[in-house]
Amino acid sequence: MFEESMDKLKKSDIYSMLLFVLYQVENIEEYSTASQLVYVLDQKNFLNLCNYFGGTTLKIPTVEQLEILLYSLLLYQKVNIEKEDQKVALSSFNLQNYEIKKIKRFYNRLCEVLDEYEFNIQ
Repeated sequence: MFEESMDKLKKSDIYSMLLFVLYQVENIEEYSTASQLVYVLDQKNFLNLCNYFGGTTLKIPTVEQLEILLYSLLLYQKVNIEKEDQKVALSSFNLQNYEIKKIKRFYNRLCEVLDEYEFNIQ
């Protein structure tokens, strides 16, 4: 019976099951969601993720956070590179006030980070 059930499982199901068992054996809360990664990534990319980040705790940003960061970078480009007025640049985004507050906060920190660190873009 077990062998028949195993034959019906896809590779992603097997990895998911194994990761769930790992969570149960190790009793580490961060493993609880790892079993779902195999349904988002193909096997090759999942194993690459394990090779690069295995053993580390990784927090993945939300899509909203990425959007705010992208708007912050766009604001940086408009203000710091193209020398556009910040209020004019922000008004061109056509966003809600709470989003603009987040963008400003991220923008201020982005400016600090870009001043402190040198990024080698190749």
